[in-house]
Formats: sequence, C-alpha cells, structure tokens
Amino acid sequence: MLTPFIAAGALACPTHHVEVGTATSKSDKPIAAREVLDTPFVKLVEITMKPGAVLADHAVPQAITVQATRGSATLKVGDVTEALTPGAVVLVAPGMKHAVTAGDAETVVLLHLLPLPGAPVAAEAGKAAPGHAH
Repeated sequence: MLTPFIAAGALACPTHHVEVGTATSKSDKPIAAREVLDTPFVKLVEITMKPGAVLADHAVPQAITVQATRGSATLKVGDVTEALTPGAVVLVAPGMKHAVTAGDAETVVLLHLLPLPGAPVAAEAGKAAPGHAH
C-alpha cells in the first residue's frame, strides 16, 4: 500500500491510497502501462514487463524515480547501467535518456513523474485531481 502525502505551503493534497505491484498483467503485450495516480504533485505509472521485455531508450521532460516493485530489471541511464530490484530507487534527471530491460521473471516497475520546475503546483493544491475527491 502506497500512501503519498505532499504539502505545499499551508495547502495540502489529501492522502491517496493506491495499490501497486499486486496484480499480474493479463495483457499479451510484452509491456503494459497503468496510470495509478495523477495529481498536480506527482504522477504514478505502473509498468508490467514480460520476461526479457525492453522499454526502448527514451526521455521525459521531468525528473522521475524508477523502482522495481516485483521482479528485477536493468535500467540504463546514459552510459550507466543500474540493477533494479525491489527496494532500490533510481532518480533520473529531467531529459536524460533511459531504457529498462526486464529480468527473467515478470517485472513491475513504478515510475514517479515529478512536476516540471515552475509548474503551478501550489495553485492546484486545493483542487481535487480527476477521479479523486478532497
């Protein structure tokens, strides 16, 4: 159970309870993504990868954290390769190219996409995210 709570000044986002890493993918695709949470503060995306699946080299504009919640994978960031195992978290800087290769078993990777610098987070703190009541 993941319970993020983030405050911005005197404004606070309510606690959100979300389940991650518990379901097995029923998709035939080698990689399946599921948006778990989308708020002005953070976006969580769970990616389920079949054994040996490769999420090709790509970049996103914001900083992200990447962690395996089940199974293991290899994360390549630039020229550096890191092992992703449950409990390890890797911070990827904004705009850095990265790729993920699943290990020998089904792997679930959780991404935390952090707000872009200068994004109007505080102004949005008092508003409910779509699908989430305050």
